[in-house]
Amino acid sequence: MRNAILSSEQHIVELTGIRGVAVLMVLLWHFIGAIISPSLGIASTWLSSILVFGRTGVDLFFVLSGFLIIGILVDKREKRNYFATFYLRRAARILPPYLLLLAFFWGVTLCLPPNTYFNADIGPVTYLLFLQNWYMSFQNEWGPSASSVTWSVAIEEQFYLVFPLVVYLTPAPRLRIILCATGAISAAARAYFHLKYPEYHFAPYVNTLLRLDELCLGGLIALAFRQEQSVAWLKRRSSLITFVLALCVGAIPLFLVLYSKQPADTMYYWGHLYLGLLYGIAILVIVLNRDHRRLRVLHCAPLQFFGTISYSVYLFHPMVIGLFFLARGRGERLQTPEDLFLLICAFVSTTVFCWISYNILEKPILKWARQHDYGSHHKKGGHLGYIEIK
Repeated sequence: MRNAILSSEQHIVELTGIRGVAVLMVLLWHFIGAIISPSLGIASTWLSSILVFGRTGVDLFFVLSGFLIIGILVDKREKRNYFATFYLRRAARILPPYLLLLAFFWGVTLCLPPNTYFNADIGPVTYLLFLQNWYMSFQNEWGPSASSVTWSVAIEEQFYLVFPLVVYLTPAPRLRIILCATGAISAAARAYFHLKYPEYHFAPYVNTLLRLDELCLGGLIALAFRQEQSVAWLKRRSSLITFVLALCVGAIPLFLVLYSKQPADTMYYWGHLYLGLLYGIAILVIVLNRDHRRLRVLHCAPLQFFGTISYSVYLFHPMVIGLFFLARGRGERLQTPEDLFLLICAFVSTTVFCWISYNILEKPILKWARQHDYGSHHKKGGHLGYIEIK
């Protein structure tokens, strides 16, 4: 195995590939599965029932975010500029594409009559405070389609705001307990809420308090790679972990069948837990076996490309789809050759725009933010730094 399997300062190529997988899953659902017309025949219904799994790309993003962010926080908790540098770097990563999205969104909203994609149902202050997911929870609706995907960004931003303090104040041995308890309570609360209020389908999906389990699971995996005993235990059971991953992957067809019959019950009672386990174990296997030739697929150019621009692609693609269909005066669907052409144009436009955005806007700001380091150590005790695996 490679040395220094984990370090918050190290770029892990495989995880960029995982981001590419996650965002492409979401795109497959939004560009094809969610809008393909049943009138095209049974094949279209069958295709949609499979591509609905693309929605779970968001679950993968949550586990991966928890893994990366908790890892950074634990590695840097003893640094002098812990809070200032973390928040600065997060702001540099999150805000530029997000604010650009809001600028475009409100520019179009003010120029067009209210429609499904662009309207003022959710006010600008709500977006700026990253509270749109709470609006969706209480109103039981998405709001404007062009900005609807920002609910997950809001959840992650709220997580980023709170957990630096949690990690800083919590002794290392207790951090696992807090993450376990928070994740378990969140999952139980989600199931209970759905049982008690089954008519409110949005809250269990977009409410921060009911979606913390996957973020916490990712954090627990990060902690596991920061103690020698834990890593040794994982290495000894690498084959067993891979076998469990194979079982989870093999259960995907069963998940899809049950989801097709009872989508809300499937997701809110056990589905997100299953997906967290699936993606969490996948990350475990990937990090433990980074030098394995079978994982080189994650190094391929398309996955690396989309992984690099995944954040802006995720943010902007609903807006671009909406603009193309609004320009043609028709609803979003995939039924005719013209619809397919519009979707291809939307995909290419999204990709090109986000590549330009990354290179002209995001990358320079990220480079500037990385010049602000965490500084030297200023306290002792409770540190869980990254370890090396020989």
